[in-house]
Amino acid sequence: MIKNKNKIWILIILIISYFSLKYYIPYGNYIIYPINLFVTFLHEFWHAFFAIITGWSVHWLVVNSDWSWVTTTSWWIRNLVVSGWYLGSALFGNILLYIWIKKQKYSEKILYFLSFLMLLVAIFWFNWIISSLIIIILALGIFILAKYSKYDSLILQFLGVSSILFIIEDFNVWPSSDLEKFSWILPVSVWMIVWLVIVILISLYNLRFILKK
Repeated sequence: MIKNKNKIWILIILIISYFSLKYYIPYGNYIIYPINLFVTFLHEFWHAFFAIITGWSVHWLVVNSDWSWVTTTSWWIRNLVVSGWYLGSALFGNILLYIWIKKQKYSEKILYFLSFLMLLVAIFWFNWIISSLIIIILALGIFILAKYSKYDSLILQFLGVSSILFIIEDFNVWPSSDLEKFSWILPVSVWMIVWLVIVILISLYNLRFILKK
């Protein structure tokens, strides 16, 4: 079992690796490409999830090869559905962080669950064949890594770190960002800071909680 102190160093290395691959290492984007597709899937899944828990239905979920996306739902509580991907991705990433540090033995099972979930989405929220194939290929990749790799916990943690960093980076993506849907309450520029602070506070609180002796 890896000590918590060492896990923190591994976490720091994963964060550095994420930004290095994405921005600095030549062709690093090709390496991190599946991760970006995965967090794009999460973006849309949490929209769909919050639509379902508010009593409405999901018509389809689309993830494109250029990381664009769309989820079509029938919903009533609009702001909850729109904000779902921020809240869901932040909580999901931090849950994976908790599993990495405290419940490492469940890593393989969580990866199996994610691959199964993605297969269900590809089938039941089908819109067009390319999107479903992308999701299915990602699901199979996660399944294979879980079954044959010895680094399932590290893979799970990198997915969690990427999920958190992705939404932190998105805080300044506007006006095309979902944050624009809240502009009737506060300006988008204010919401950007609000969501950034929320995600950072959730992550810091989670780290503080799971690292307490």
